[in-house]
Amino acid sequence: MRGDGASSPPEQSDFISGNPTVPRGDGPADDGPGDSDPEGDGGGPNAGRPVPPRGGAIEERALRDADIVQEQDGRLYAMSRYSGLSVIDASRRDGLRVLGTRRMSGTPVAMYLRDGILYALFSGWPHVVPDAQPGASHHEFTSRIEALDVSDPAEIQPVGSFDLPGKLTEARLAGDVLYAVAYEQGSCFGCAAAPNTTVTSLAVGDPAELAVIDRRRLIESAPSGYWGWPSVSVSDERVYVASAAWNGGEEEGRAAIQIVDISDPSGALVEGARVEVTGEIAGPWQVDEHDGVLRFVSLPGPWQPDAKPGIHTFSIVSSQDIAPLGATELDLPPFAELRSVYFDGDRAYALMRQLKTPVLTVDLSDPAHPAQVGGIAVPGTVYLVEPRGDRLFALGADHDAGERPLQVSLFDVSDLANPTLLQRVAFGGRDARIAQERDRIHEALALFDGLGTLAVPYHETGFEAECSTLTTGIQLVDFTRDTLAKRGAAATRAQTRRVLASGERLVAVSDLGVEAFGIEDRGAPAKVAGIALATLASSTVAVDDIVVRVGADTDTGGGAWLEVASAASPGLAEPIARLDHSALFADVPACHDEFGNALLFAHGQHVYVLSSTSGYAQTHLAIVDVGDPAAPRVVAQRDLPFSPGALYYTDRLGAVVSAGSPVVQAGSTLVIRHASDDGYYHDEYARPPHEAWLELLDLSDPLNPRHSSVELPEGAGHAGLQIDGTTVLVSRWVPLPDDPSRARFYLDRVDVADPSSPVVRASVNVPGSLLAFDGASRRLLTMDYENVETPVTGRDACARAFASNAAFTPEVAGDDAGPGVCRGTRRALKLVDLGDTSAQLRDERPVGDTVAVVQALAGEDRAFLSVEDRSVEDGAPGAMPAILVAGGLQAGSLKTATQELAGYIQGSGPLLLADGARLVVINNDYPALSVLDATDLTALSFEKKGELSAYVYHATLSGDRALCSSGRYGLEAVDVGP
Repeated sequence: MRGDGASSPPEQSDFISGNPTVPRGDGPADDGPGDSDPEGDGGGPNAGRPVPPRGGAIEERALRDADIVQEQDGRLYAMSRYSGLSVIDASRRDGLRVLGTRRMSGTPVAMYLRDGILYALFSGWPHVVPDAQPGASHHEFTSRIEALDVSDPAEIQPVGSFDLPGKLTEARLAGDVLYAVAYEQGSCFGCAAAPNTTVTSLAVGDPAELAVIDRRRLIESAPSGYWGWPSVSVSDERVYVASAAWNGGEEEGRAAIQIVDISDPSGALVEGARVEVTGEIAGPWQVDEHDGVLRFVSLPGPWQPDAKPGIHTFSIVSSQDIAPLGATELDLPPFAELRSVYFDGDRAYALMRQLKTPVLTVDLSDPAHPAQVGGIAVPGTVYLVEPRGDRLFALGADHDAGERPLQVSLFDVSDLANPTLLQRVAFGGRDARIAQERDRIHEALALFDGLGTLAVPYHETGFEAECSTLTTGIQLVDFTRDTLAKRGAAATRAQTRRVLASGERLVAVSDLGVEAFGIEDRGAPAKVAGIALATLASSTVAVDDIVVRVGADTDTGGGAWLEVASAASPGLAEPIARLDHSALFADVPACHDEFGNALLFAHGQHVYVLSSTSGYAQTHLAIVDVGDPAAPRVVAQRDLPFSPGALYYTDRLGAVVSAGSPVVQAGSTLVIRHASDDGYYHDEYARPPHEAWLELLDLSDPLNPRHSSVELPEGAGHAGLQIDGTTVLVSRWVPLPDDPSRARFYLDRVDVADPSSPVVRASVNVPGSLLAFDGASRRLLTMDYENVETPVTGRDACARAFASNAAFTPEVAGDDAGPGVCRGTRRALKLVDLGDTSAQLRDERPVGDTVAVVQALAGEDRAFLSVEDRSVEDGAPGAMPAILVAGGLQAGSLKTATQELAGYIQGSGPLLLADGARLVVINNDYPALSVLDATDLTALSFEKKGELSAYVYHATLSGDRALCSSGRYGLEAVDVGP
C-alpha cells in the first residue's frame, strides 16, 4: 500500500531491490554517481570534516598609522582575526590577565584608541539581508567601523558603528575626522554601479553618531579587471591613489596618480591634480611625500618589456598644482626585479630580487636631479631595511650559507655612494622564514632603541617522524651604533604578529594569545606569563559540568591540544587545563594537523579520543581521566590495527542513502565500522566482494582497553552503523547471482552488551537500506531501490530525470544532444516489521525520481532526510533544500512531512544533528542555527535560534545547548531549548 495510513497484510519476506552500484552505461549524466559525495561520511552530523567554503580571495592590505595591537596605561588592546578584541592587564611583569573580550565578525585590520573609545576597523563584515522570498536571507559584506567604549573592559559596550561599501584599504585619524579609502568593484553590496576608489571623511567626535562629512568617488581610479586593485598612500595632507589600466592587448596601458586633498581640519575633501605615470605603481611603498616634493617609483608595465624602473619627483605647489621636477632610471643588474623602495628623508633604498647587490642607494637631496649613487652588497635577499640616520639595518636571507639562515646586517651609509658593512649576524635554519606577509613586512623587524635590542619574529618549517613541523620564535639581537650581537631566541606558541617591549620584558602577540618573556638575560629569554586570546575547537564532548575540546592550529604552528573548559563558558579562550597532543601519543609519532580530526566520546569521568598516528598509518586510542578537571590524566593508550579512515568515511555506496555513522557508542564500548577500501572500478561487475568488520573497543576497564573484531558477512557494500541499546545494526546488499542488476539487502545485528562475547543475530532480508529503527515496536524504516530506464531527448534531459545514478547512453555514439536511453535509480520509503529471521512490509511511500536524498539521520520514531529537487535550477522557485520527515514507526503507519529550508543554498547541504523528534539544522552558507520540531508531523515548526560567527565543522548537544565548533574561529554555545 502507498501512504493511506492503514495497516497492510503481511507480504513476502523475500525482498529483491535494484543493485545500487550497478553499471549505468557509457557515463554519468552529471558530475557524480549519487546524491552526495561518493566518499561521504556516512550521514552522521560530525563524521568526517567538511571543508569550509573559500572566501576573502583578495589579500588584506595593511592600514598605515594604525595597528591591531595597542598598549596604553598598562593595558594591552589586541585584535585577533579569530576571536575579535581582547583587553589584557599587562601591568605586572610576570602576569597577564584578560580584563574583557568582545567577539566581532569580519577581519580586523586596524584600530585607534583615545579617551576610552576604541575605533575598530574591519573588512569583510557580514550582514544578513532578507530575500524577496519570505523567510529567506543571505549574507552580504561591507567594511565597518565599530566604536566601542572600553573604559570598563569587563563590560565593553558598542557605542556606534558605520558601514563602508567595498573593501577598506587605508585610513587616517586626524582630530575628530577619520579618513577612509575603500575599493568598490561595482558588484559589491551597497557600492556604486561603476567601479571606483572612494575616499570618505567621517566625523567621529561623537562615537555614537559616526557620520559622513564628505566623499569623493574616483571613477578613473577604479579597480581594473585585468590589473587588480589601485595602490593608496596617505600623507598628512593628501591621499594618493595610483591606478593602472591595460586590456592585455598590443596597445599601451596607462597609469596615473590621483590626488585628494585632506588638509581641511573640518574634513572637507578636494579632488586635486591627476599625475600621468609612465609604467606601473603596484604598491604604497612606491609613493612618498617629503618637504613639498612628491617622489614615486614607476615599474615597467607588462606593455613595456624593455623599460626600466625609474624614480620621479614632482614639486607640490598645491594639491591642484603638481609640477615635474626630475626623473632618473634605475640601472638594475640583468634579471633583477625591484622588490620595494624605502624613502628616508633625502635618501631612498631600492630593494631588488637579486643575489649580489640587492640594495641600491638613491640620493634625493636635489629633487630636480635624483641620482642612483651606489649599492649595498649583501649575499642573498633583503626583505626590508630600517634607516637610522647614517646607519641602516637590513633583514634578509643568506642564500650563500649552507643552511640559508636569516640575517640581520648593520651598514654605515654616511657615504651613500659607498655603504660599509659594519656587522652581520645569522640565525635560523635552512627553512627559516620571517613571520609577516609582504604588506606587513615593515613589522618583521622591531627596534627598541631604549633597550639597544631588536627583535625578529620568525618561523621554521621542518619534517619529523612523517609529520610536518613548524617552530616559531623571536630572535633577539643587541645593537649599538656600530655593532650587532646575536642573543637568544624566545620560543613562542604561534607565529607572532607584533612584538612590544616594556622595561626588561618582551611581549609577543599572536592570533592565539599573548606571551611575556623576561629579557634580563638576553641570551636566554624566559617565558614569565602567557594567556590565550582565541579558542580553537574542531570537536567537543560534554562531561557533566565540563566540556572537553580538541584544537589544532594548522595556520600559524601553534600545535594541537586537548582542553578542558567549564560547561558554563565552553568557548572561553583560557581553559581550565590543557594537554598537548603529544601527551596522548606516548610511543608513536602523531602530527598536530592530523590530531585536529580526532573524535571524542565520553563515559563517566573518562573521555575516549580516537585519532590517527602520523601519516594516517594507524588508529590510535587514548583514554583521559577528567575526574579532576584541573589535572586531566592520560590513563591508557593503544594503537589499533586498522586504518583511521574507518573513523570518518564510508565507501562508494552508489545510490545508497548516506545514513548511520562510522562509530557508535554503547556505554563503555565503542564500535567502529571497518571496511575494505573499494576504490573505483570502471567495470562494477569486476568489483571484489566488500569485506567489513566491526571493531569493538571494550573500555570498561579504562586502564586496560581491549580490542576485538567481528567479521560481517560479505556483500557488495556495507552502510553506516546505527545503535539500539547495545545492539549494533548495519545494512549490506548482495547482488543476485543470475542478475547482478538486482540485489538483496540484509540487516545485520550484533549485540555488544558483553563486548568480549558479542552475539551475532541472524541476518534478515529487508527491502532496502536502513534509515531508522525503533526497538520498542521492532519496526524499521528503509530506503528501497529500483533500477529503471526511460527514453530521453538527450544527456541534459537524463540528468534532470533522475537525482540518483543517472547515466545516459545515446542512440548514436558521441551524440549527447540526441536521443538515447537514461538509466537511473528510483527510490521508496518502506516501513517494515522485523522478526528474528524475517521481515514483512507494512507501508511504503515513493520518493520522487528527481529528489536527491543527501543524507538521513535517525531520530525518535522518525527519520530526517535532507533532500533537494535536482530538476529545479538553483535560484528558481522550489530550488531550496528541504527536510523530509518520515515518522510513524511506533504507530505502524508511515507518515511524511516536508519543511523547506528558505535561505539555504542547494548543493551544499546543511549540518544536521538529530535530537529525538527535533532536528538541529546548521546553515553553513550563511551561518545560522535553527531547530525543526517534528513532534507533530501535521504541524512542523522551524525556528531560527541564532546567528553563528563562522562555519561550523562539528556540533554536539549538551543539555539544551548546541556546542558548535568552528575550528580557529572558536566554539559557540547556542540555546536550542523549546
